[in-house]
Amino acid sequence: MPALVAAFLATKYSDFKWYLALVSLIGIAFAHLSLNLFDDYFDFRNAEQGDRTALVREGFRAMTAKCPPLQDGTVSPKKWFLVSCLFGVIACCFGVPVLILRGATILWVVLGVAVLGLFYSAPPLKLGYHGLGELIIGCIFGPGIFIGMNLAAAGEFHLSEVLLSIAMGLIVVAILYVHSIMDYAADTKAGKRTLAWLVGCHATIPKAGKEVPAPSEEKVKAGQNRQYIALAAIIFLPYVLVILAVVIQAVQPYYIVALLALPWSIDLFRSMLAFKKDPFAPVEKKWWYGSFQMWEAIKENHLDWFMLRWLLAQRISIVFSILCILASIAEMIIKLTTL
Repeated sequence: MPALVAAFLATKYSDFKWYLALVSLIGIAFAHLSLNLFDDYFDFRNAEQGDRTALVREGFRAMTAKCPPLQDGTVSPKKWFLVSCLFGVIACCFGVPVLILRGATILWVVLGVAVLGLFYSAPPLKLGYHGLGELIIGCIFGPGIFIGMNLAAAGEFHLSEVLLSIAMGLIVVAILYVHSIMDYAADTKAGKRTLAWLVGCHATIPKAGKEVPAPSEEKVKAGQNRQYIALAAIIFLPYVLVILAVVIQAVQPYYIVALLALPWSIDLFRSMLAFKKDPFAPVEKKWWYGSFQMWEAIKENHLDWFMLRWLLAQRISIVFSILCILASIAEMIIKLTTL
């Protein structure tokens, strides 16, 4: 969705080429598939699952259904790795015509995104395990994709679009940050430092074979408060950035329509506050959230407490993106009618 928004945003440039936008969009989709599978592969290699299952037995809420085909042996790690590589190769194939027609400048953007994406969870860097995961995702799905898509589809990118690209990046970061708050205990036990850990900073990552004293109740509460202040900033700052972009005329006034996604964001924040108060409280899927795939199966497997919030964060990114695309279409129509 961020790539599609960036593609529509690039239509206002004189050298915009639809076929290059389409080729780039397909390439980005395959790159995303590749990096997502690599992330699951390296998470599996980091043996995180045992810690998660133990936490559930201890009375915590933890998301244990991670990369289930690897966990239950349906797919071997070797095959999973090979498919991850295959998707990456396909992404590169779609990138070749863009590289030929637009020049080597875009190559540096692609290489930067690829390195950040791969070493998000891959050793030796494992950047996502050191509190940098959300920052990386925000850079990739915000400025990274916007700069790359604009260079590919139109051959140019202007700083005036940075605010909108950051807003889009934060919308995607919210998906990850909501996940890390709900999975905080499991990630901490597995030695994975997320932004939630970095902001909360009220627990020490245990070293192998060593016990650490439990933090005081006051320290835990203060850490949680900081986590939720950061959550509010991540969820609501994109709308402030859109307003600012319109005010300083970085984008056309039509983009103010993106604020129509705000009700979903407000409800997500309210739901996360309810999770903070009682992680075991039942959740309610409201009709205006739209349909969620396999929702009945999710409820039957008692994953609704996690998936509702996570899928709602995803839904916000879709709604926000569609509204931005509609704004771009309005800009195109107005431009055509005034010619």
